[in-house]
Amino acid sequence: MNLGRYISRSSLHYSDKVCLVHGKRRYSYREFEQRANSLARGLMHLGLMRGDRLAVQSWNRSEMIEIEVACYKAGIVRVPMNAHLSPSESVHVLNDSETKAVIADPMHMDHILQHKSSIPKIEYLICLENTPAGVLDYEKTIAQSSVEMLDIDLDPSELAVLAYSSGTTGKMKAVMQSFANRLAMIRKALMIPGLSIEPGDVFVHAGPISHASGMWSMPMMFRGGCNLVLERFNVEKFLEAVQEEKASLTLLVPTMIHMLLDFPESRNYDLSSLKRVFYGAAPISKTRLRQAIDELFGSILIQGYGMTETTSAITILTSKDHLDALREDHQDRLASCGRPCFDTEVKVVDEAGGEVSTGEIGEIIARGPDVMVGYYKDAELTKATIRGGWVHTGDMARVDDEGYIYIVDRKSETIISGGFNVYPSEVEGVLYAHPAVFEACVVGVPDEKWGEAVKAVVVVKKGCVVTEQALMDHCKAFLAGYKKPQSIDFVNDLPKNPSGKIPRRVVREKYWRDRDRKLI
Repeated sequence: MNLGRYISRSSLHYSDKVCLVHGKRRYSYREFEQRANSLARGLMHLGLMRGDRLAVQSWNRSEMIEIEVACYKAGIVRVPMNAHLSPSESVHVLNDSETKAVIADPMHMDHILQHKSSIPKIEYLICLENTPAGVLDYEKTIAQSSVEMLDIDLDPSELAVLAYSSGTTGKMKAVMQSFANRLAMIRKALMIPGLSIEPGDVFVHAGPISHASGMWSMPMMFRGGCNLVLERFNVEKFLEAVQEEKASLTLLVPTMIHMLLDFPESRNYDLSSLKRVFYGAAPISKTRLRQAIDELFGSILIQGYGMTETTSAITILTSKDHLDALREDHQDRLASCGRPCFDTEVKVVDEAGGEVSTGEIGEIIARGPDVMVGYYKDAELTKATIRGGWVHTGDMARVDDEGYIYIVDRKSETIISGGFNVYPSEVEGVLYAHPAVFEACVVGVPDEKWGEAVKAVVVVKKGCVVTEQALMDHCKAFLAGYKKPQSIDFVNDLPKNPSGKIPRRVVREKYWRDRDRKLI
């Protein structure tokens, strides 16, 4: 197999259609195929061989999609690096992955050059523009190579991607994804109920291509669609892109949805071209979700739940599910991450591995062609995570009588207060329902009496005022006494990890500093 063949086929079927847009750059399928072939041949001419590692670090750019396809064509293992990583984190990824070549934008290339002596295995540095002395130029690498199709037959089990994820513990893990995993990712995107990608559809990449947004680039090209790349998320630029390019699809994280809702001019843009808006990666309150449907997007939202270890989503809450929840006044369904609908088996199980009864809490596990090969250089963690072919997600959830799954929290983030389990995301959902709350993070803090007490750390919306007591009273109306926050801290902002999520571990850390017991 070779995933690059699908792009070669699309270049024949849709040769003159626009394949890729970034700023003023517009490439047809014919042009894209030629550039990807030239890049693949250029990398091989340098000395990169099948199975070698090529790291990519940049803010969103069209070249990142070219690099992905070129790596597939040449059988080179791609190592996508988050643009937000610190220099020391970047050095760790490059050394741990045994990267042979790096392609980076000028900012990240400068950081790499400053630490080059600490990364001895790197042989080739390629810069995307403004190339410094002693570094290879990306465009010259393409220009000097043949556009002839490169076709190497690869085994589906071979390594395609090394995806580094920080997880909830802060330890960076390298997830090994095979070519079969990546093919399953494409297949899943084409199996989503109520969604049909058509030639000419435009997908706006608002989030990092190195993460979830990038998982849509191949499915779009498989069907003759167009990938429109935004360098970084900006509310006005996003709205302009949707309106001017008549975008069909996009993927947003809840923080982006909050920003769009809080931008007064959002309602003045024409977003009617959007067929579907995907969201996920972090919790969003039912209140904000309803607001997004009523004020911005209509009933076109789709939620996907998955993880790097499952190479994209394993459950889907369809647009019809959203609409039915509103029509039938079953708004609790909006808190669900949906149901399995792919060739991935999904269960919620207890500690003994048996499926839980309706309403009971257990851990989500999954098995299928999308499940990772394992963790790179960590056989022990792989063995603990994949048991009997099932990947254990660490996410605690319950299932209703129609098979919808509701995530309660991360297994490792459960607060145990006076012997009762408190799931932070449940408390956060109530806090987000308050009109003055912009962001919230709930953690367990030391308590002499209860072991742990529930604390909320809150960012208030601009122009709003709310007191600690008012929020505590709000929570008391919706939560059992042991679940409501015992104290609330107000802050100007909350930390974000490279994926844009609020890391509870970091928020929690200052409250547990100098204590004998540390929660992880």
